[in-house]
Amino acid sequence: MKKLFLLSAVLLLSACGPKLDGTYTDNMGITSYTFESNGKMTQSIMGVAIEMNYEVDGNKVKLIAPQGTFVLTLLEDGSIQGPMGSKFVKQKK
Repeated sequence: MKKLFLLSAVLLLSACGPKLDGTYTDNMGITSYTFESNGKMTQSIMGVAIEMNYEVDGNKVKLIAPQGTFVLTLLEDGSIQGPMGSKFVKQKK
């Protein structure tokens, strides 16, 4: 019974983590990441789109592609830090 309670608590708390939904773009508008609430994501670089899955694990955003997993960092201000310090900010609708 105690194990069942602990497992339920862990699952409940993991569901309360940060969620991504919407489009995040770099300051030059070259690269964007569009996240859907269903765990799907589209990366667009200069008009070329790649679809993949993603997971949020704490402040890490794991982009899952057949070639491997790419990790971004979710910053405290809600933006995302990408490769070489690039920053992606959520676009307003």
